[in-house]
Amino acid sequence: MKKTIFILVIIISCFGCKKDSINDTDLLKTKWILSYIKDTKTQAITNFPSDAAKTISIEFTNSSNIIFFRGVCNVGSGTYTYSSITDEIKVTNLITTEIYCKYYEWETYTVQNLYYASSYKIDGNDLIIYSNGAYNLYFTKN
Repeated sequence: MKKTIFILVIIISCFGCKKDSINDTDLLKTKWILSYIKDTKTQAITNFPSDAAKTISIEFTNSSNIIFFRGVCNVGSGTYTYSSITDEIKVTNLITTEIYCKYYEWETYTVQNLYYASSYKIDGNDLIIYSNGAYNLYFTKN
């Protein structure tokens, strides 16, 4: 009986305080739609324009670590690495077309801050990508 209790205590101490693990499928194979950006210095929130013809979205594939970007008027792709244990994320080699259109600046905000991405958080249907750049990016699951 003492041996069973001892083993149970070991199991609880090893796993009981462990951070909830985010399932890879929570980030991957999901189309994330940009909802708003938040200034990293002032914390001011700016909502994505409701009258935009299209949304801005990103999608992380589960093979080859490719991220797809779909903007108001441009598309692109790049590579990423992430850890669901440490919540770190890094986006590299993101290349997009460069067609100018209304709300093009939102594509610039998104792409630039993806390059400066440092960590992420998934809360239900929401994804926050924290950036060392000017804006944190807030997405909603499509």
